[in-house]
Formats: sequence, structure tokens, C-alpha cells
Amino acid sequence: MTFLLAFFVSSAIQSDTQAQASEDIMKKILYILLAIVLVIVVGIGVLVTLVDPNQFKPLIAEQVKKATGRDLVIEGDIGWRFFPSIGFSIGRTEFRNPAGFAESNLVQFNDAGVSVSVLPLLSNRLEIGQVTLKDARVFIQTRKDGVSNLDGLTGEAAAEPPSPAQNLPQNETASSEQGEVVAEGETATGEKWVISLAGIALENASVTIRDDQAGTVTALDALNLNLSQFAPGEWADLRFDLAGQNGGMRFTAKGQTGLRIAETLDDAALRETELTAGLTQAGTQLDNVTIKLDQFVLGDWGNLSLSAKGEIPDLAFDAQGQLRLKVNQAKNQISVEELDLATDLKGAALPRPEMKVSVAGDASYDLQTSLAKLSQLTLKADELALNGDASYQLATVPVIRFNLQSDEINVDRWTGGEDAAKQETATEPANDEKASAPAAQSAPSDVEPDLSVLKQFDVAGTVKVGRFIAANAKLSQVDLAIAIKNGVFSLNKFAANLYDGSIMAKAKLDATGKLPVYQVSQSIKGVQVQPLLVDVAENDMLAGTGNIDVEIAGRGLAESRLKKNLDGMVAINFADGAVNGINIPKVIREAKAKLKGKSDTLNDEAKKTDFSALTATFMLKDGKASTNNMYLASPLLRVDGKGNTNFIEQTLAFQIDTAVVATSKGQGGKSVDEVADITVPLDIKGTWSAPDYAINFKELVKRNSELDKRAKELEAKAKKEADRLEEKANKEVQRGLDKLLGDKADDDKVKDAADKLLKGLFN
Repeated sequence: MTFLLAFFVSSAIQSDTQAQASEDIMKKILYILLAIVLVIVVGIGVLVTLVDPNQFKPLIAEQVKKATGRDLVIEGDIGWRFFPSIGFSIGRTEFRNPAGFAESNLVQFNDAGVSVSVLPLLSNRLEIGQVTLKDARVFIQTRKDGVSNLDGLTGEAAAEPPSPAQNLPQNETASSEQGEVVAEGETATGEKWVISLAGIALENASVTIRDDQAGTVTALDALNLNLSQFAPGEWADLRFDLAGQNGGMRFTAKGQTGLRIAETLDDAALRETELTAGLTQAGTQLDNVTIKLDQFVLGDWGNLSLSAKGEIPDLAFDAQGQLRLKVNQAKNQISVEELDLATDLKGAALPRPEMKVSVAGDASYDLQTSLAKLSQLTLKADELALNGDASYQLATVPVIRFNLQSDEINVDRWTGGEDAAKQETATEPANDEKASAPAAQSAPSDVEPDLSVLKQFDVAGTVKVGRFIAANAKLSQVDLAIAIKNGVFSLNKFAANLYDGSIMAKAKLDATGKLPVYQVSQSIKGVQVQPLLVDVAENDMLAGTGNIDVEIAGRGLAESRLKKNLDGMVAINFADGAVNGINIPKVIREAKAKLKGKSDTLNDEAKKTDFSALTATFMLKDGKASTNNMYLASPLLRVDGKGNTNFIEQTLAFQIDTAVVATSKGQGGKSVDEVADITVPLDIKGTWSAPDYAINFKELVKRNSELDKRAKELEAKAKKEADRLEEKANKEVQRGLDKLLGDKADDDKVKDAADKLLKGLFN
């Protein structure tokens, strides 16, 4: 080295005196290069001659044993290599599993290459710049008893001292110098070394994760990883790619990031992170899932963008999104701001062929309580929008809470309610086809719906909607509160404005038993019935202001049980309305005329029956709704009825007694006076869709015959009673006259005058 220094000094002096001699300069450069080559050759010779890398094998194995309690077996020699960089290679190496696992090794590799900084070796410092593992394999197993081969890797199991045959001192300690991972100790020759690791590269590695408790196996069959350096406190470049399989699912992923590990090894930061993944499974294809993050530093915000494109059964999606992400210094709180995720959807699984769905808002997740909160949440699906907040707590039974609002929800737009109804009407079979349709109908199903989901969640929340449309019924100011817990669904509140009136309802569905049990309580007040029926059923049969109270319960939701097991009460009270489609006064006149062998001459009257009150109480039992107190009152009519309707067969069987009040006022005017006080029995039969109205003439004739007979009996009885009273009165009058007139009472003139007086009194 002194020779080289002297050479450089003399050359410098000579260059000052002969600066213009170019040939001398070229010679000097050549001498310098030759000197450098000479130093390298001499250094390599000294390294190979004086440093034997195999002397580190006991040190490495002993450090691993102390740290993990497991054996590290390096079967081959450690040899020097000088191309493309100075380093050494390691043959087959195995990191052993405890006894009782499916494979003997936790980690193994066939070949490892290590690049080494040369100059630090002269001061007994081994700085490993790059570790390359080829064909490495990692096997992780959890047995059925819950024991994993990763248990005990903290070194707690390593209680045995080193073997005396190793002849290694016990003063080795772990230290950290300049942020590097280091191990300090003595070799077999007593020389003290410090070892540091700077980088790792995996080539064609494989990983198997086997869980015997869950019966699952996840395999990574192609894993490549490169960490440019691993110096705590400094940035390193990390790249990886992998392919693997989990059951029938194949997946791939690759990524890159800038990584910085804190000097204290308790913190990390990322920059310019990008991850791309794909997945293939039966019916599922994720073509491209990409996540980009500009930075990740504890306590600071990072900007994240993501995209995903693929298909699942009957649904294709293309999603784009962005958000701001932060993890607090304590590492127990994850915060998200300005979440904006938009997705284009296509497929048969949707209520529409194509949809645009988006989510926006802020979120947070507490790792200690496993609680996720969503605030300022906006959910959109085409024109439908919901705003509010929600929370989700991970537990054995997940807890969900929400409070949402919407200006308008139109269910028909999503279910095709209006269009479906029109299409069904347009495609109804002809009359001859309808006649044979019932024979082709299948029996009602007795399969109960799967309500197990009610036991899997704890849900409570409210939804408020300004305008709500379902089955073409229009509601406003809807206020809904629901809860699901322990297999019970509760509709705690349903309130809304409905056609100038209001509706209030509560319900409960208990799915904890063999058959689900339900009960419903509902009250409708002041609703205009006709526009409601027109919108919902396209039927204007009934008009008026309606009040309806419902109390029903049942057991079983299968089609065969739903109608049959329905039990309860429905009370209706309509006021100031009309029954359209039938003119009861006209029916009565026709009945009267027919009895007389004539016909009614008024044919231009509207087919409706006005009423001031219409009330009935229906009892629900065994698939029927029965009533015995149907009552209709108007200035003209009095109607009493009874009967039932069959929910299963959808048929009607009612008998209505109608009578005209003795007045010329009201519907029909003077034209109905002649039928006043006549009661006509009216039968209502047929089906819900085609009711049939007919006068029960047999009952009418029977009743009129009975009335005539009764009238004659009453007339005879009245005459007899009148004669008796007259005779009695005559006797009393005669007795009075006898007392009054004395002997003159027998005079013929006096008797004649008394008879005229009595006849005047009783005629």
C-alpha cells in the first residue's frame, strides 16, 4: 500500500512538470488500473486463504436454536463465489418442525446465495448484502388439536444450552448497529464477528398452509420476492409475484412498494405501493384488481385508489374508487375519508339489465372493539339514493346498526311492478284456455322459507322516506324501525301518510321454533279508498273514507300454511261513500216489478249504491274470512249481511238483506217510495276477480208469503181484539148510562141516542 501511495505522489509531481506530455498521462492511467487489479487479486487470494465460511455454520445454527428452539440443519458446505459479486453459497438447508406434523421441515431450500461486503470482513464484520433462496418451501400446519408448527417460535422453548461439542462461549448477545439486524458472537476459533442482513430474494418459492381443524389447504406454488435492501431507517424496494390455489379457486398477485423499517424495528412506512391481483373459480372471474397507495405512514393520511373488473354468476362489474386512509400511531384505529366508489353492473341477477351503483362517505374501524362506523354515508343505485350512518361490529353474532333517509323509493321501478302487471294482463289466455287453467295449477308448496339468517345477525335501525311507491300504492313521510335478534324479526314501527289518511303498523316474526310464528297489528285511518283501489288493483268498486283495524297471527310461511293458518280479526268502517257496479234500489224495484209481473221503467241510473256508513268485522280462521255483522246505512237503504270469503279458493259467499227506508229523499227519490219497507235478499257469489250479484227470489217469495200470512194473521187478530174492545166498551157505557139515567135508561129514545154516541166514538 505504501508503494502505491508513493507511486501516486511521484506521478502527481511529474504531471505538474510535464503537463503537456499526453503519452505520459496515458501511461499513468494504465499504471493506476493495473494497481487496482493487483489489489483485487491479492485481496481475493487473501480472502480464500485466510477466511473459511464454514466456520459460521455453528454460529448460525446456534443463534437460530436460541431464538426459536428449533434445529437448523445446513447439510452442504458454504463456499465462496466471486461472480457476479463477492459472496458465498449455501447448500441444502432445513429448519425443522417439532414431531407430530405432516412434514418434517417448516422451511427448507436447496440453494442459497449470499453477497458479502469484502472490506468489513477484515474487521470481523459480516455484512450480508443480499440473500437469495432458490426453490424454498414453507409448510405451515394447524392440527386438529389446535397446535401449530408456528407455536413457540419466540424462543421460549429453547431452554437447552449449546452442546459442549460446539465449544462456543455463552457471551453472545443480540445488538442493533445503525438500524441493521445483527447477531454478535465468536466463531470456533475464538474470533468475534458481527453479522448483518441487508436484503432478501426468493426465487420459485412455495408455501402450503394446512388447517386440519377447518379442513382447508392453501398453496402458493410460485412465489418470487425481491427486497433490494433491508437496512432499518432506510428505504428499500420490495417486489413480489405469486400464484396459488385454495380449493377450487386459483389466484395470482403481484406488487411493488417502497419499504422503510424503523431503526427500532417497531414501525414501518410504505410509498408508491401498487398491488394487482386476479382470481378464477367456477362461475367467478376477477380479471384485474388493482390497488395503488401513494404513502403509508402511521398518523398520516395516504391517498388510495382501486379498480376491479370481473364476473360472478349472472353479474358483471367494473368498479373504480378512491379514498384517504390513515392508521393512528397506536395502531388500533383505521380511518377513511372521502370514500368514493362507483360500479357499473350488468347481468340477470339485477332488477335491471344495467345499473350504476355508488358508495360515498367516511368510515373508521376500531381494532380493539372490532367496530366499523360509516358516517355521512350516501348509497346510490341509479336514481335511488339513501343517506345516513351505519355501524358494524364483528362478533360471534355481528351487530349492525343503521339510520337512513331517502327522498324517494320507487319499488316498482326495480321489480317491474307496473310493467309486469300490464304484461301479465296482455298475455292472459283466452276464455277457453282459462277454463282449463285450474287443472294445470300445481298444489300450494309446503316448503318453509329459510330464515336462518335471522339468527346470524343482530340488526336494529330506522329508515325514513319522503315518498314511497310499491305495487303502485303511493305513501309519503314513511317512518320505519326494524330489529333482528336471536331469530326474531320485529317491525317496531311503520308509519306513513296514505291517500289523505294514515297507516300505523307493527309486526313480529319468530323463527326460533319448528315453524315460524308471526303476528301483525295495523291501523288505517281516514284513507280515501277509491283512489287506493284504483292505483293498487285498478278497481273502483268501493269509494269513501276508510278506517281499517287489523289484528292477525299465524304459524308457518309456506304457501299451503300462510292462508290456511291465518287467524285474527279485520274490522272495517267506511263513511260517506258508494259501492260501484250495483244499484241496490234499482235491484229492489226490479224485484218488486217482477213479483207483479211488470218491469222497471228507469234504465238510465248509475250503477252505484251510495252509503253514509259501511261497517263489518271479519273473523279469520281456517283460510276463511267470515262476518255476521256487515251493515250499510244511507238515507235510502238499510243493508245487513253475513257470509264469508275463501282465501285459498278466492271465492265469495255472502247473503245481503236490503231494505228501502220509507222516505222520498236520497238516492232514487220518489221512484222508490213504492218499494219502501220491502226487504230483498241479495246473494253475492263468484270469485274475487268476477263477483256475481243475484236476487234470491226463492227467499224473497218465501219472505213475502210469510209476510202476507203474518199480515192476515195480525189483521184477524186486530179485528178480533177490536170487536172485543168495542163490546167491552159498550157494556161499560151501558152500565154508566144505567147509573146516570136510572129508569129512563130503558126508554127507546134514550137507547137510540146512546147507540149513536158509541158508534161515533169507535168509528
